[in-house]
Amino acid sequence: MADADAWLRLHDSEAHNMQVEVWETDQKAFDKLLEDEGDELRSVRRGVYEVIAMYAMFQAVIVAAVSQSSLLNCSLAWCPGSLCVVVYLATIFVVVERLKTEDLLEMEMRETKLLLSSVNECLDRMDEYGAELDLETEHPKVPLAVLGHTSGFRFLLSFNNLLLLMYLTLSSVNVCWLCVGALCNNCKPCQG
Repeated sequence: MADADAWLRLHDSEAHNMQVEVWETDQKAFDKLLEDEGDELRSVRRGVYEVIAMYAMFQAVIVAAVSQSSLLNCSLAWCPGSLCVVVYLATIFVVVERLKTEDLLEMEMRETKLLLSSVNECLDRMDEYGAELDLETEHPKVPLAVLGHTSGFRFLLSFNNLLLLMYLTLSSVNVCWLCVGALCNNCKPCQG
């Protein structure tokens, strides 16, 4: 019975009705923002995998070119080696930047979820107290210590990111080693 009376008083209060509309609008905006941030996060993750796929394809082209060429010898081993190093460094730079962007997006999503939960709490209190709720003191409350916190380069220390960086490094070393080995197979002084 008390809930029904609170609802009747709530609908009679214009200020409370307007505040509910504002909070519901905020709620929809935060839901939309979370959806957009999730789409952007998926796009960034997809970009990381695309960069790694291009890196792997480039390394395969280098190995194939070196293994098929009979004109290259040990004195030219610096060519594929330097190409491997340059592509490795460029790939590492792009992947680290994308991982950093991914970490920032995840942090933004956590902040948006906190803001959304604070608006939901206000709406719940409005449902509970109705027109008796003091609109002068009732506002969404968010812990400010969480907002705007940066993580530096800690995102590189996650298990998956460390595995990814190790894969890129080992792949580059392996390709350089295979290229030098293939060039030595075609070199007469090395075989003699």
